[in-house]
Amino acid sequence: MHPKEDFRSEVTPEFLAFLEEEIHQEPRPLARAPIRGGIQIAFWGLRIYIVTMLIMVTIGFARGMH
Repeated sequence: MHPKEDFRSEVTPEFLAFLEEEIHQEPRPLARAPIRGGIQIAFWGLRIYIVTMLIMVTIGFARGMH
């Protein structure tokens, strides 16, 4: 097994400076990306599919109880 040449096991001053800068930053708020066109149609299709499958399972379960 050959050690990697770019691997350093000691903490470098550059890393400490980077860490110090990053620790004090507030996380950025996340915003939802707008859903457009075909993707929105696909999501509605999935919703309709899920509702249809739930209805079919309910009907099948109700008929199987007799």
